[in-house]
Amino acid sequence: MKFNRLIGLLAIFVLIIPMVSAGSTGSERNEAVLGLSQADEFTTRGGYIITQGETHSHTCSVSAGISVLQVDLNWFTPDYSLKLDVYRPDGSLYGSYHDDDDGCEPDGQIRFGISNPVPGFWNFKVYGERVTGIQLYALNYF
Repeated sequence: MKFNRLIGLLAIFVLIIPMVSAGSTGSERNEAVLGLSQADEFTTRGGYIITQGETHSHTCSVSAGISVLQVDLNWFTPDYSLKLDVYRPDGSLYGSYHDDDDGCEPDGQIRFGISNPVPGFWNFKVYGERVTGIQLYALNYF
């Protein structure tokens, strides 16, 4: 059963992240499985693997004049739990997010927008809060 779920997750992962241009990317722990960059150089789509208790850091450069920064963390199954902490360019915490923060049943996804984000480097920390084995996740910001 776990093998079938892993194959299903991999298939979903391939369908969700369109192949614009492939390349290797990662954070300080080189956890990247697949990194993709959109043609406009702002949209970032990356696929990663996380385990229980791990924290991965990701950075997004936001230019002046951006009206909304959309953030989408998707791990494809409500069976596990990831947490997302978002930090402003000055290092202060913007917010911590969990799957059920939207008031709906857990669906393995955290999506929200940051209105009029301050220009600079925003930091996103993904934490493997409740994970068995390894878990694929995609982090997109645009």
